[in-house]
Amino acid sequence: MTRYYITQKETHTRKTRNKLDEHKVRLVRYERKKEKSKRRLTALDKKETWSLEKKAKLRKVLDKVYMSSDEEGADSGLVSQPPSCESDTFQKVKEILDSKYLDICSTRSKRLPLKRTRGIKKNKDTPDVPEDSKWIIQA
Repeated sequence: MTRYYITQKETHTRKTRNKLDEHKVRLVRYERKKEKSKRRLTALDKKETWSLEKKAKLRKVLDKVYMSSDEEGADSGLVSQPPSCESDTFQKVKEILDSKYLDICSTRSKRLPLKRTRGIKKNKDTPDVPEDSKWIIQA
């Protein structure tokens, strides 16, 4: 039986690669949340039926901190996992903005985004929310 020994340099390289892979995963998640927030803010600006006060109130909570994470699914799409503390009202507002964004974007742009399906709610810590934005948290 032949044994192969790993040098310390190879061990260090493997650990570094593992951290690099973890960093890439975190970066992809961050970029997805950032893009999702950007799309919803664009749709909010185009929403003509809502008042300026309502838009200002929503602009505060459409930050990437309050966006759900998207994980890669089995069928080459994304599975959105909303936080368990999210209120139904906030969920409906986000759905309205997502459909509005699809209405205003071009046909070519509609083909670009990956298919998203709604997954089960993910147990996360409740984020710190300003007092005037407590409506996004489930009571």
